[in-house]
Amino acid sequence: MRYYRLEIVKPDGSTPMDSAGNYIGPFDTTENPRSGLHIEFDAYIAGQDTVNGGTMIAIYGLPISMLNQSVQLSGYHLYLYAGFTSGLPLENPAHQGLVISGQILNCYANFLGVNQTLNLTVNPSPLMKDEGQRFSISLSGIKGEKLSDVLQHAIAAAYPNYTVRIDISDSLILAEDSHGVYTNIGQLATAVRDFSIGMMNQPKYSGVRIVLQSGVIRVFDNLTETDGAIDILPEELIGQPTWIDVNTISFKCPMRADLHAGDTVHLPDNLVSGSPLAVNTEQSAKWIRNQINFNGDCLIISVRHVGQYLNADGNNAWVTIYEATGTGEE
Repeated sequence: MRYYRLEIVKPDGSTPMDSAGNYIGPFDTTENPRSGLHIEFDAYIAGQDTVNGGTMIAIYGLPISMLNQSVQLSGYHLYLYAGFTSGLPLENPAHQGLVISGQILNCYANFLGVNQTLNLTVNPSPLMKDEGQRFSISLSGIKGEKLSDVLQHAIAAAYPNYTVRIDISDSLILAEDSHGVYTNIGQLATAVRDFSIGMMNQPKYSGVRIVLQSGVIRVFDNLTETDGAIDILPEELIGQPTWIDVNTISFKCPMRADLHAGDTVHLPDNLVSGSPLAVNTEQSAKWIRNQINFNGDCLIISVRHVGQYLNADGNNAWVTIYEATGTGEE
């Protein structure tokens, strides 16, 4: 069965209340999945250098006391856990976890016919510090330093409450002193990606990406060796992996939270399918017959969680869509 738990938390850690004195959440389907409120969300998690309008979450079936103007949730923190509980053979509870976390920027009620919803716009990273000051990142690198060390110090100092994981090539070494102040992590991500591509100057190199997801700031590129790729089983795929850009593919799975941008995955080999995407016609060369047009290791560069809890569509209503690129070689 599908599963979610949605928490709205004040900065002091307590749960907010509506105008009638009722707690707003947590909304949890663990005990009784069939009685869970309908929620809808579409969360696109990619590099901070990618233009993204934030995540919108709609909660259906709430009382008027939670929808009136006296309820102000802006500035509160939101955590959404999703996935599947034990049930059918292909449902894997190990894949559930935190899919969306961030700060509520705006909230409003909406009425569509007989449906009333509470709509929340969520930003993955806070724009202001607790003192009300805007976040800023100071970058200070000396000639000969590794870019990974420079970024570690700068990001950790600006975001002390976040975990910083950096997995980028050791060949990225500053050729000159580099200093700068960036008013948000998006500006830093854009500058670092362009800078790293110029430093490496390799055709397969996609640059350094900075992704913020679930309280972790992940900095990675496609040249870093990993401890081992995560296997994607054939039964975990919805449809078939397909090319969407040069050296970039997309594949879809049932809702899962265990794979993040920066993870390396291994797509199944010899996945036979009657889809036109499979190279299995009589005119195909023997060595590629009955194989998909992409397999092997690839690096996840973006994650998109799409959820419509009470929609019965098993192919599109509770899924995670990944974009991945082939791993490069130094």
